[in-house]
Amino acid sequence: MDDKDWIDIWEQFDWGADDIYEEFQKEMVAKHGNGHYYMSDEDNWNRQKDLIRKLVEAKLKEKNSG
Repeated sequence: MDDKDWIDIWEQFDWGADDIYEEFQKEMVAKHGNGHYYMSDEDNWNRQKDLIRKLVEAKLKEKNSG
């Protein structure tokens, strides 16, 4: 992958990072009811790693199919 690919991944990650927090809040409200919930650093890091992995896999798939 070239620099442009990594820039694309970073931009998508930057936008997706906000979604991580919102998704977490929705999950907690569904499980425990209304309130404001705090995500542990470990959970946040694991969710960020998953997002990065998905973005890299999608970029590789895009490059290999093109």
